[in-house]
Amino acid sequence: MGTFVHKVLEDLLELSPEGRTPDAARQIATEYFTPFSERGDFQALGFDEVATRRFKHKAWTAISAYFAEFAPAQVDPVHQEMRVRAEVAGVPFFGIIDLVERDGTTGGDAVIVTDYKTGTPPETGKPWSAEQNAEKLLQPMWYAAALMEMGEHTPTLARLLYFTAAQTADGGLVGRTGQLSATVDEGALEAARAELAKRWHQIGEAREAGMADANPGVLCGWCPFVAHCAEGQMEVRRLRSETNPRTGEPRMRSDAPAVVELGLL
Repeated sequence: MGTFVHKVLEDLLELSPEGRTPDAARQIATEYFTPFSERGDFQALGFDEVATRRFKHKAWTAISAYFAEFAPAQVDPVHQEMRVRAEVAGVPFFGIIDLVERDGTTGGDAVIVTDYKTGTPPETGKPWSAEQNAEKLLQPMWYAAALMEMGEHTPTLARLLYFTAAQTADGGLVGRTGQLSATVDEGALEAARAELAKRWHQIGEAREAGMADANPGVLCGWCPFVAHCAEGQMEVRRLRSETNPRTGEPRMRSDAPAVVELGLL
């Protein structure tokens, strides 16, 4: 769903500001769905007609949430789906930035680095800790560091925009939004570079040792290595057996590939 929603927003921001309306987004989504549904990764989901309608409804709920919280007409895009490649703190870094937009508050070559997220945002009344926020913001901050190395722009803000469709207790869908941001200054960049260098060193050590420590979590449900990882299998089984109190559904979604792989449907 994230891939589909990202593409709709990318095409939407190609329009003139006054043309970036919900009706325009719906037309883009309608026209794009046919070629999207022919992709191999979508076909592999094996959706029947009911599941396909549910997918469309969920995607549109997320897009509607975006319009309810954010203002696409005010965005001044410089790049979309920008590929960045640079050496950051001695690490060969590659990434794709969802949106680089002009920072209208400062002018010049100042830009805001934005990454879209169609996953779960921080919950109202239950914010993430400072450590969790910093971890989440590493991705856009690394993008900002790469842009600085490339010398094309001066990032001033790194942010994550969350808009998703959450399931309600009665099986319906509701849009949810949120955002995290951090000022891009030398202190923030230095901390992000140091963390990138540390992780790169850890990867090198793991390669030399022939093994890496497991880091189980909800993404184990989508990890292609889970069939060979006892910790990952244990995590999938645990999350599948636990219930989300807000939705009444298992904490590990049924469409996670590992759920099928491990016969937990």
